[in-house]
Amino acid sequence: MRKQKLWPAFLVISILVLLIGVYVWVAYAMVKPDEDKICEGVYIESVNISGMTKEQAESAVNAYAAERANRKLEVDVNGKTVETTLADLEYTCNANDYVEQALALGKNSNLFGNYARIKELKAEHQIYNLEFSFSEKKLKQFIKNDCKKKCTSAKNSKIKMKNGVLTYTDAKEGVAIDVDTTVADIKKAIQEQEDSEAVKVKAAVTIQEPTVTKELASRCKDKLGRFSTGFNAGNVSRSRNVANAARLINGSVIYPGETFSVHDAISPLTVDNGYYEAPSYNNGQVVDSIGGGVCQVSTTLYNAVLRAELEIVERSPHSMVVTYVKPSMDAAIAGDYKDFKFRNNTDVPIYIQGGTYSGTVYFNIYGEETRDSGRTVTFESEVTETIEPGADKITYDKTKPASYTEVTQEAHTGYKAVLWKIVKENGETKKTQINSSTYQPSPKYIIKGAAKATPKPKKKEEEKKKEKATPTPKAKKKPEKEDQEKQEEKATPAPAPTVQPEE
Repeated sequence: MRKQKLWPAFLVISILVLLIGVYVWVAYAMVKPDEDKICEGVYIESVNISGMTKEQAESAVNAYAAERANRKLEVDVNGKTVETTLADLEYTCNANDYVEQALALGKNSNLFGNYARIKELKAEHQIYNLEFSFSEKKLKQFIKNDCKKKCTSAKNSKIKMKNGVLTYTDAKEGVAIDVDTTVADIKKAIQEQEDSEAVKVKAAVTIQEPTVTKELASRCKDKLGRFSTGFNAGNVSRSRNVANAARLINGSVIYPGETFSVHDAISPLTVDNGYYEAPSYNNGQVVDSIGGGVCQVSTTLYNAVLRAELEIVERSPHSMVVTYVKPSMDAAIAGDYKDFKFRNNTDVPIYIQGGTYSGTVYFNIYGEETRDSGRTVTFESEVTETIEPGADKITYDKTKPASYTEVTQEAHTGYKAVLWKIVKENGETKKTQINSSTYQPSPKYIIKGAAKATPKPKKKEEEKKKEKATPTPKAKKKPEKEDQEKQEEKATPAPAPTVQPEE
C-alpha cells in the first residue's frame, strides 16, 4: 500500500528530470561551439579568440606578440634619447599551450558541466596571460655600446706651456651611466608599460667631478728642478734620437699619485716613431741600434727629478760608464727591463718641459714649491772601487795584411759608485745615499791582419823548372865501328896537359 503511494511521486520526479535533461540538451545544443572552434568569452591577453579555430587563434596571438616585440624602447640619458626595439633585445613570447586549453573549454566534461562552463564564460571571461622574456646580455650591450655614448667623461684641467708661460684650461663635469640600475629600471618599465606603444625609461646616471680642477692645476707654477747635459751635435743620427725622445716627453703632465715611465713615453724605438740607428751599449760593446742616445734623455730627466725631490720608483745604471754625467748619476733605458720611473708624490700636478738646443738636452720640472727658501740640495758622486779593463781583445782578420791594426773600441774602466744627496737647511747638513751602481770594465777591441806572405822561388828551383820545361834533344845513332873506336879512346887515357904560369 505504501509503495503504491510513492510510485506517483517517483514518476513525477523522473518526468521532471527528463524534462530538465531535455531542456539542458536543447540549450547546450544551441550554445555548443563546433569541435574545432573556441567558446565565446575566451581571451589571450587582450586578443579575443572566441569562435576561432586553433590556427586562427595561434595566428592572432603571434601577431599580437610580434606587435609587442616591435615596440620601441626609448632611454633618456641625461636629456638625450637613445632608441632601440624590444625585438633587438630578443624580446619573445614564452612557449605555452593556451590555445589548446581554450579549445577544450566547454567540451571536456559531461553535458551539464560543459553547459555550465559555457554559460560561465559568457558571464565571466577566461583570460590567459602571456609571459615574455628578453636577453639581458643584449640589453647590457645596448646600454654599454649605445647609451654610454651619450655620456661624457669628466675632463681635468690641462696644463700647457705657451711662449714660456704655463696656461690652464677649464675642467668639466662628466656623466656616467649606472648599467646595473638602468637594466633593472628597463625590466620594470617593460612589465608596467605592456599596453603602451613605446617603453620609456630614464637611465640612472651619476655626475662625475674632475679630479683636477683649474684651481688645482694653476698651483703648478714653480720650477722645482732642472738639469741639462751636452751631446755631440755632429753625430747627426744620435742627435736626432735625443731630440725626438725629449720631444715625446715634453709637455707630459703627471697628476698626484700617478707614475711616469720614460719607456712608455718614448716607445716604440722604431723608424716610424722618428728614431735612427746610432751607437749604444750592448753586452760590453758599443754597437749601432735604433734609438741609440735616448739614455742621455732619460739620464737628464733623472737628474732634474732628483732636484725636484720627487719619488724615484725605478732607475738602473748603464752596463758601462757614460761620459755626459758622473758615475751613479745616469739612468739607462733598455727594452722592458731597464726603465726610469718616478711618482708624483705631491698634491699638485707636475709638468715636464724639455727639449734640445745647440748640443744640449734639458728638462725643467714644474709643480708647487713647498720647500723652505733657505734649503739647498746638491748631489755628489763617489767612486768606491775601480776595476781595470784587462787584456786587449784581439781579433785576427786573414783578409788583412800582417801590418794592419785597427782599434774598434777603446778600453773602458769599470767602477762601483754611490750617489749622495746633501741637504743644507736651518744650519744643518744631512747626507743621504740615493743609489749605488756597478759599471763593468771592457777591454780594448783590436783587429789585426793575419794574411800570409807569398814566398819567392829559389834560383836552382827556377832553373830546374826551365830544364823540365825544355826537353834535351836525343842524339842520332852512329855506326858500330865508330862506337868501338870511341870506346878504345876512352880506354887509353891521354897525358895530362902542362899548366901554364900566371903572367
